[in-house]
Amino acid sequence: MHDHIMIKGARENNLKNISVNIPKNKLVVLTGPSGSGKSSLAMETLNQECQRQYMESLGMTVDFIKKPKVDFMIGLSPSISISQQITNRNPRSTVGTVTGMYTYLRLIYEKLGERKCPTCETPILPMVENEANVGETLQSVSCPNCYRQLEKFTISHFSFNTPQGACPTCDGLGKVNDIQVDLVFDEEASLKEQCVRIWNSTYGEYQKQVFKAACDYYGIPIDEDRPLKHFSDEQRALLFYGVESKEFTTYFPDKKPPKTVAAGKFEGVLTGMRRRYNEKGGNSGEAHLFYSRQCPDCEGKRLKKESREVVVAGVPITDLTNISLEELLSWAQSLQKALSSDKLEIVESFLQSLIVKIERVIHVGLGYLSLDRQTITLSGGEAQRLRLATVIGSALTGVLYILDEPTAGLHPRDTKGLV
Repeated sequence: MHDHIMIKGARENNLKNISVNIPKNKLVVLTGPSGSGKSSLAMETLNQECQRQYMESLGMTVDFIKKPKVDFMIGLSPSISISQQITNRNPRSTVGTVTGMYTYLRLIYEKLGERKCPTCETPILPMVENEANVGETLQSVSCPNCYRQLEKFTISHFSFNTPQGACPTCDGLGKVNDIQVDLVFDEEASLKEQCVRIWNSTYGEYQKQVFKAACDYYGIPIDEDRPLKHFSDEQRALLFYGVESKEFTTYFPDKKPPKTVAAGKFEGVLTGMRRRYNEKGGNSGEAHLFYSRQCPDCEGKRLKKESREVVVAGVPITDLTNISLEELLSWAQSLQKALSSDKLEIVESFLQSLIVKIERVIHVGLGYLSLDRQTITLSGGEAQRLRLATVIGSALTGVLYILDEPTAGLHPRDTKGLV
């Protein structure tokens, strides 16, 4: 029985007392019409019991895993199920992060990255060549020309998920959410004519009163019959951004903002909209008035300026994340050949691991993807093959892989590479 998995009397869901022997070390395909019980047998019977018994053997609690309806199962192996469902909806999750390829690339840039001194623009050499520089300490690195102390870059400085590396404008997302101002304000209308389109009913009247109180507090004359397009700069800054905004306080630098709403502590129309949008995770009642656009500072590259200026072989890391994996493989192989022996010794394990991972993804027909491709944009077939290429890269043997239609969406010419 060591070369088979025996399932006796499976009755999960619509399975009708099914008994089957599944050979090990073989590629086994379950076929049948929709509703015939393929998923019930593979996922909810075989995979579930494999995981339950494996965790139980380690002394772990398995109460949360339902025991499938089956007489007995013999010859099970630790299993890994790979479905087409994309469970990670995080916009920060990319092909590079879920496969670990971007981590290896960041390690290479930490060790070999060159940058220029912001004072004299003298090249700051890679770590391997920079260790003897005058004035260098464990938390800093010094310019060899002007001796300015600079922060030593680590792997975190090349991550868009850390404060050290993320673009401060978009927080490492590559996109910013802006308000469609023309849908919020009517430039031809006055306060009486509802120039703020979102100020409806009682809420709108309340906000108008707070705004007028703020105008009184700062001595700003306000004519409720004056069209918005004729508002002064101070009036517009107050209405749009509120009393505590930098846009408005520049007009009254010596006057402290009011402390209470009654005194005129007006939040500002756009400021309030952004607050509510962020507090609700993008699901505020005004979300339809927002739109997403590329970050103007990092141009969608996610990293802050200092990190984007670091180069390896003359190339910044952000140039490598938006090319195809096939192109990235060529770059990595060329770098491997071009590095001197001392540099190669430092990054050889990272570089070789990166090359191997890229090759595995290419072999399952996904060489056209880039590292910065968001996982939420992948099709079910792409996501499954990406995970397959990742988990098969482990050193484990004797594992049972359960795949849900792994060739879905795959061109016939790529099926052989997948197998």
